[in-house]
Amino acid sequence: MVEKYSTELLEFIQTECLSFDGGFQSQHRVFATKRGWFLRPTVKLDPVAELFLYDFVYRNRSHFRKSPLPTRKVFGYRIVGGTPIPILESYTNYKKAIAKTREAYQCHAYFDVAAYFNRIYHHDLVAWCENAGASSDDVTLFGRFLRETASGRTVDCLPQGIYPAKMIGAAFLGFLENSNRIRSAESVRLMDDMWLFDDDLATVTADFVVVQSLLSDRGLSVNEQKSRIIERPEQQLELPLNLDEMKIRLLQRRREELSHGWGYADSEDDESLEELSNEEQEYLISLLKPDNVPEEDAELVLTLMQDHSSDVIDYIPTLIRDFPGLAKRMYHFCANVDDKDEVAAAILNYLEEGTQITEYQLFWFGMMVEDYLLKTSRAGKLVMSLYEHENATDISRAKILEIPDKRFGLVDLRDEQLRSGHSDWPAWAAAIGSRVHPKGQRNHLLKYFRKSSKMNRIIGEFVENAF
Repeated sequence: MVEKYSTELLEFIQTECLSFDGGFQSQHRVFATKRGWFLRPTVKLDPVAELFLYDFVYRNRSHFRKSPLPTRKVFGYRIVGGTPIPILESYTNYKKAIAKTREAYQCHAYFDVAAYFNRIYHHDLVAWCENAGASSDDVTLFGRFLRETASGRTVDCLPQGIYPAKMIGAAFLGFLENSNRIRSAESVRLMDDMWLFDDDLATVTADFVVVQSLLSDRGLSVNEQKSRIIERPEQQLELPLNLDEMKIRLLQRRREELSHGWGYADSEDDESLEELSNEEQEYLISLLKPDNVPEEDAELVLTLMQDHSSDVIDYIPTLIRDFPGLAKRMYHFCANVDDKDEVAAAILNYLEEGTQITEYQLFWFGMMVEDYLLKTSRAGKLVMSLYEHENATDISRAKILEIPDKRFGLVDLRDEQLRSGHSDWPAWAAAIGSRVHPKGQRNHLLKYFRKSSKMNRIIGEFVENAF
């Protein structure tokens, strides 16, 4: 919709969402899966709310400023020359700055903010927006957006996972760089991960206490498990002691691979990476053989073995079962697997096992189906298994409903949603998926679908006019 209907969406925001009797819809709660079975709660913004947030930060991009002090370095997330700084570029520069600065000082402290996005207070965000220099109208609109999309909640009101939200989250903590109470010689920060450097342990310790006080004033706190104060340089080892030379080399290659092949590189960068040697391939496969494979090893294999997926195919069922947090990475990896029927079979078997499955996994399995499993022999059964799974949610079902295909009972599923009178993600996705229906049949259903809400109207008009 943003690609094909942005002008109409922006007009809808002005005339409907921002009118006296209008407003943003409350957003749908979703859970991204982190390592293990830990979940990161956030919301999935509807198309109108999401475009508003992108448009808001782009219009106010000049207020997201680089740190003015060379001793207070902040990396990501900003828009420079009309283009957002790539996430991996920020992360790489951040790690390099840490390594360089750490060599220059005897002491350092590092910390991150516990459950940062879920604890930011609504009024603190609005105050930040005003202090950053946004216009009074934009300050009001931003506060309204946060309040209405979060159904009036005053905390956990900033969405996660999308670039404009990361820009806001990174800029909000700028009070740490601006504080004259922090006396350490240098600091380095990326989002809510921050390092303090000095030759005096007492200075670093005092600053660590000050940081906690500043965070507490805003209802935030440091993550005790991820925060430390270290004095002697010999203790400043970032890599585990048992990390062998081969793995170090492959981890470095992983960073290059992400930069080139996972949407981080510039479009004009056609430089290709060297092929993995036989020794490196064998080493990576060996990481999957122990009974208890660490998640970071599984992620390393999925990132680097995309061009040698046939060697990993036997491990896919285990990787799907044991690492729910790698569902998105599995999606990218399986795009290069030659035997897509094997992938479909592995997913279907997992769905039928009756084991715990997260919304995050179900969504990315749906992405696999849409992008490269529709021609497999198990596609129909896979579609229905994902849609009818006991752990399926409105968001994971919506992923199935918007698949532009007329087979596998999808037409009936979409018709059911379009006739329901609902205004929610399954109904909106069904409208988008109906773009492949015969035009007369589709527009007849959309005529009644559009009457249910303003959101239904703009989505229905988009489908009718764009396809």
